Amino acid sequence: MKKVYIITKLIFTILVLIVSTAEAQFFKPAVPKIPGIKVTAGKSVIIPAQTSALAFQFKDGRIVVGNGKKAAWSYDGGHTWKIGTRGPGTKVAIDLGNNEILSIERNSRRRTDGKFTLHQHRSLDNWKTVKDEEAVLNIPQASSTVTGSGDRIDGFLFHHGILRLANGDLIGTMYGNYKGDVILCDGYPPELNQRKYRTIVVFSENNGRTWGNPVLVAYDRMLGRGIPADHKMVGKSIPFSRVSATTVVPAITQEGFREADLVQAPNGDIVCVMRSGGRNPGGGVNLFPTPLYCSMSADSGRHWTPPEQIADRGVGPSLVAMENGIIVCTYSRPGNWLIFSDDNGKTWKGAFQFGNTGSYNYILEVADDTIQVYHEIKRGSEKIVVGTFFTVKKTN
Repeated sequence: MKKVYIITKLIFTILVLIVSTAEAQFFKPAVPKIPGIKVTAGKSVIIPAQTSALAFQFKDGRIVVGNGKKAAWSYDGGHTWKIGTRGPGTKVAIDLGNNEILSIERNSRRRTDGKFTLHQHRSLDNWKTVKDEEAVLNIPQASSTVTGSGDRIDGFLFHHGILRLANGDLIGTMYGNYKGDVILCDGYPPELNQRKYRTIVVFSENNGRTWGNPVLVAYDRMLGRGIPADHKMVGKSIPFSRVSATTVVPAITQEGFREADLVQAPNGDIVCVMRSGGRNPGGGVNLFPTPLYCSMSADSGRHWTPPEQIADRGVGPSLVAMENGIIVCTYSRPGNWLIFSDDNGKTWKGAFQFGNTGSYNYILEVADDTIQVYHEIKRGSEKIVVGTFFTVKKTN
C-alpha cells in the first residue's frame, strides 16, 4: 500500500508540474497592424495556484505573482513558475536598489495631529526578511474617501504608481477627495455619498518614511475640442483670442480620476494613466462612458498637462516603459486590452483585446523587446491566472 501511495503521489506531482507550466490558449488575440510598431502574441503560461494577477519584478530579474501567503515565483523571465513564500503583495511596491524593497498598503489612517499614517513593509535584504513600519503622510486638504465597495477611508488611497525620480526622491499616485469636494459619481445612488475622485501625486525624500507635498494631477477638467477659427460666433460673442484647436473643458468621467499608474518616458517625462469609471452595467441600465486618460509632467511631477482621453474604457491601467522606447499600457473592463505609445506618451495607438474578463492586468518587460501580461481567465467556474508573452518592436 505504501508503494502504491508513493507512486500515486509522484504521478500527481508530475501532473501538477505539467499543468503549472502548460501553455494556456483560451483566447486568441487578433493583433492589428500598428504604424511603426510590430506586436506579436506569444504563448500564455499558467501561473500556478494564484487567484490574483498582481505582479512584481525585482531588479535581479525575479518575478513574483499573487498577493497571498503562497505566491508564484519565476527565475527565468516568466517561462516557468514554482510556489514560494509571499512577495511584496501590494499594488504599491518598488525595488529601491541596494537590496531595499518597499511595499505600501492602500489605505491611509488619520492621526490626532491631522496627518495620516500609512502601513508599509520594508526589506533591507532583498525580501529575505521583512519588517512592518508606519509612514507619515501629510495632505492638509484631504477629507475622507468613500470607495466603490462602500468603505470609508480616513484619507487618500495609495495606488500602484510609484517611481524614483532623478534626484532620488520617490513619487507616488493617490486618489481620494479634498475638503469641499461635493460632485457625486454619475449613475450611483446619492445615498452612497461616493464623490468623484481626484488623482494626486505625493513625494518622499527619505525612501518612503514620510510623504507629502501633494500635487493635483486630475479632478474635473480634461483636454477637449477647441473653437475653430471659422466658427460663426468668433469676432462676435467669442473673441479671436479664444480660437484654438484644443482647450481645457469639463471632464467626462463617471467617477473622476483614480487608479493611476506612473512610468518615466524615454525623454524623461513622467506619464500618468488613470481610470475614470468602472463601466458598470446593471439591471438593463446602459453603460456609462468611462475613458482611459493620460496626463504628463515634464518637471518631475510638479506640474501636469490636462488629462487626455487615450482609450474608450479602462480600469487598473498598468504601464511599462520598454528599453526599446515603446511605452505599453494594459487595462480592462470590459475585456483585457493593450495600447502603445512610441512618442513618450504623447499619442497612443494599436489598442486591441487579448482577453475577455474585467479583472485587473499587470505588465512587465521580461526580455529584450518582450513583455509578459498577467491576467485572469475563466475556464468554466474556475479562475486561472496566466502570463501572456508579446514581442513589441519598432519597425522604423
